This record gives sequence, structure tokens and C-alpha cells, in this order.
Amino acid sequence: MRIIGITGGIASGKSTVTDILKKRFNYIVIDADQLARQAVEPESPGLKKIIMAFGETVIDENGELNRSMLGEIIANNDHARTKLNAMIHPEVKKLYDQQISFYRKSGIPTVFYDCPLLFETNLQNTVDETILVVADKEIRIERIMERDNLTREQAIRRIEMQMSDEEKIALADTIIENNGSMNDLLITINVYFSRRKLLVR
Repeated sequence: MRIIGITGGIASGKSTVTDILKKRFNYIVIDADQLARQAVEPESPGLKKIIMAFGETVIDENGELNRSMLGEIIANNDHARTKLNAMIHPEVKKLYDQQISFYRKSGIPTVFYDCPLLFETNLQNTVDETILVVADKEIRIERIMERDNLTREQAIRRIEMQMSDEEKIALADTIIENNGSMNDLLITINVYFSRRKLLVR
């Protein structure tokens, strides 16, 4: 089984690409964000670690993680963000390994792994190939401002919190540019498939 990691910075259009892979090409896509949510479900080891590190204030009245509260804590605190990642990523990795084992036993030939922090967490060596979705900074800023109703300064801050595209490009096997229309993106993805000679499930 071939595992292809797909990543990209905020507002690059990575989610759009993965939607195309799932809905248009019928590929299996493992979603790291979904695994991260599973990793902090009530009573989970991951959530217990977060409570110990950040206190009961990050838990809502239903015993679930208060993501907005936790987000405020780590937004301007690199140390807190690093500590959170160190707690969550091992739990996500366990869930990821379980899914990979299932699909491997099922005989699935190709699986994509949608992982926003693929390079930041040095997971590129756990996949066979990597795809990086990129878009020009100004386009990303406009997308964030429109999508999240943020100011330009807030949008820039969101982008600068992440590893730069330049650093990611140096690590990626394939670059998919997403600066144009949906049709432009579809053409780019089709070119990728034709070059890689990947088979649709």
C-alpha cells in the first residue's frame, strides 16, 4: 500500500484538494484533524494529559475540550503550543497506525494522509510521498479575512504562526499551486495523477 501525505498552510486550499480526492476520485483520506478530535474525546488519555497541563478551565460543562479557550492559551504562547503538540501527536499517531493497519489488511492500494503539521512534526518519513498545497500569501490573507471574519493583521499572524511555505517546499515531493479557480485546481490535480500513474480505487 502506498501512503501519500498531503499538507499545506492555512488557507492554502489543502482541504479543497482532499475533498476532490475523496469525492471525485474516491480515494481514502485519513484526516489528522479528525484523529486529533478523537484523541481528546472525554475520558481519553489525550484529554487527561491536557487537563493536567492546562487545568480544568479548558473543559466545558459537558466534560469536553473547550477548543476556543485552549486556542486562546496557545495563540500567543509558543511554549504552550509546543507542549500541547507533544501531548497530542503521540495519541494521534496511535489512531493513525490503527487505520493504516486496517486499510493495509483490506488491500487498499493507495491512501492519502491529510496532515496540516506533516513537516512540523517530522512525519514525512512515515509516508511514501508528500504533496504540498501552496497559494500566494496575499491570496491566503484574503481567504482568511473572508472566511474567518478577521482583520488583515490577524490573518497575517495566523500565517506567520506556521512553518513557512519556503521551508515546506524544500521538503515536499510534489507542489500543487492553488492560486486560481476550482477548474485550474482540477487541471493541476489531474496532471499530478497522470504523471504519477495512480489508479483510482
